[in-house]
Amino acid sequence: MFMNTISLLALVGAAQAHMSMFYPPPLGGAPSVNKLSTATDKQFNYPLGCCGADGPSKPSPGICRGHLDKFDTEEAQVTWQAGQDAHFQLTDFSYDPNAPGSTHNGGSCQVGFSVDKGKTWKVAASYHGACPKHTEDGSPEAQTFDFKVPTGMPEGDALFAWIWLNREHESFMNCAKVKIGSGGSSTPADPANPAQSSSVAQKPAQSSTAPQTPVKSQSPTTPQQPAKSSVKPTKPTATSGTGSNRPRPSPRPQLPVDEEDEETDEDSGSHRHWDERSHPEVQAGARRYDVDGASCICRRGELNSRCACDGPSEKRAATEKKALRMHRRTLYKRVDSCNWASAPAMEVSYYTSDAKCAPNAKTLTPSSDSFELSWDVSCGVVEGDGTYPIKMMQCGMYGA
Repeated sequence: MFMNTISLLALVGAAQAHMSMFYPPPLGGAPSVNKLSTATDKQFNYPLGCCGADGPSKPSPGICRGHLDKFDTEEAQVTWQAGQDAHFQLTDFSYDPNAPGSTHNGGSCQVGFSVDKGKTWKVAASYHGACPKHTEDGSPEAQTFDFKVPTGMPEGDALFAWIWLNREHESFMNCAKVKIGSGGSSTPADPANPAQSSSVAQKPAQSSTAPQTPVKSQSPTTPQQPAKSSVKPTKPTATSGTGSNRPRPSPRPQLPVDEEDEETDEDSGSHRHWDERSHPEVQAGARRYDVDGASCICRRGELNSRCACDGPSEKRAATEKKALRMHRRTLYKRVDSCNWASAPAMEVSYYTSDAKCAPNAKTLTPSSDSFELSWDVSCGVVEGDGTYPIKMMQCGMYGA
């Protein structure tokens, strides 16, 4: 009995840190992440099936974490063209003070589409390790992933899904409603910048993203995320160096998780709850990298890319050069596309007690994997960074 209690505590303890999708705006996401949401699902970033009497062994809440019905009530906020460069972003935003966000230091992900409201799915990209990326930084700027929309996708509304399998045998699924355009005069999306919304008329740009409210910045075409952080970021300052007016990376706003987060305004009688918190402000078009202990923000400008890093001033120039090389490798990394007609089927049911693939994986194998997973697919593969060995996903590999 004592050992069972210890095992349960270990299982629940390991499930206290999670990621969720930030972009495209996910169905069921917080109102500061998806402006069409009217309520917050406090378990939005929980593992599927978490947490039953024996750990995370409850049935799945359903396709798209139980928010599939919102496909019929929300408008698509993102338009992608078949075959275009696109990206998605993850976040460690905390939906529940008892389950603070975290990257789990990696895992493996698949993204794909359904054009029949979740009955069938096809793969767009498979990330064989390093998804989320191997860093403690769970901000959308640090957790941006590039892929290509499958060629030959039919026009119209579609579901975009993100699947994450971490090394603790927890599975996650978030979805977004997107529109697949005709591909007429659209240009390929710039993966360094967010994309234009399908529902808000905006000045044409190289990419297409969720609707955003423009603010003053160095580039008049760079949109700003509408969600306002409860913690105001530090105003950027200039870097050292000749002719440099580049912004310094601002400290990332942190979400406090103590009892002071709930406050009562005695004069108005209002009560500020955890689920009313806003997602920290996201720097549009930026990517964040950890370089030799420094935090670097990089952007693609009209003529070239540029990076700004914190850290000791005597090492800053060398650090920024290294960050710029990383940024360029990211932007110009070749990602092949799947063809919709021949794209592999995508499994979306993992690890829960009623899963189609590897049911009860965490209960049957409570220890963390020393490897990350891959899938047997022939297109859309994005290799990891080599931090962990890679093992092919098999539905019976965890004793089911």
